[in-house]
Formats: sequence, structure tokens, C-alpha cells
Amino acid sequence: MVDIQPTECAGIILMMPNVSSYMTIPFEEKGRSHEGIDCYGLIFLIFREQFGIDLPSYTEDYTTTHDKASVSALIMRESMDWPEIPLARARPGDVMILRVQGQPWHCGLIVDPPHFVHAVRVVGTVRARWDSALWEKRIMGVHRHPQMREPACR
Repeated sequence: MVDIQPTECAGIILMMPNVSSYMTIPFEEKGRSHEGIDCYGLIFLIFREQFGIDLPSYTEDYTTTHDKASVSALIMRESMDWPEIPLARARPGDVMILRVQGQPWHCGLIVDPPHFVHAVRVVGTVRARWDSALWEKRIMGVHRHPQMREPACR
């Protein structure tokens, strides 16, 4: 179970998403609901339900998650609208872009630095550490949605 409590910073409460209800969702191509999700579908769902932010679904922009060229182009194009954040300033709700086979092909949501959640084919939603041997060299960038204001303490 991954129940995360809020933390306080200079009097500002930083709400960490409660991701426990997402940990049992299976992987599904282009999934955007509790019935099934892909890696972006997890972010889409958490943003809508935890932060009240509606993100575009992008289900028409790629054929499958195996479509590396389309997924990579989509990630690169859309991440430009979200400010990039240094990893040292990453906080709950930030989105991590990860390289797979040398391309930006995967994403996860930071829940409790250095922990993030992401959806994995066959396995479903998992919690991982970005500083693990598996992920630390694959981090391409961390981005913050424009509506997720920077608190005064960072």
C-alpha cells in the first residue's frame, strides 16, 4: 500500500497524491480508467482525480505503446508546454520522462522523492525509485504542469 501523507514547506501544504487505489490497475493499451492504463494513462487519471486537472488523452496520437517513433515524438512535443524542473527540486505531482532504448518512451509520476509510480506492461502499476540502477541513467527530465504552482520554499 502506498498511502502518502502531505508535507509542509514554509507554511504551504504540498499534497502528495494518494496512489494506493491506482496500484491494482492493470496495464491496458491506451487505457485511461480504473479498468486499465498505460504509463501516460496513469498520469492522466491521477491528475484528473487527485489534482482536478484534465489532461488531453492523446489516444489518437499513437497506435500502441510499441510505436516508439510516435510515442517519443508525442512526449517531446507535449513536454515543451510543461516547465522542466531540476531533479533536485522534484516534488509530488511532477512527471518524470524516461528513456527506453535511448528514446523518451516512458513516463511516471513522482509521489514521494525519490519514489515514482508508473505503469508497466504485464505488471500494471508499480512504485520505483528513480535513484535505482534501473532508472537513474534513464531519466530524461522532470516536468511540472503549469497549474502546479511552485511553492515559495523551493
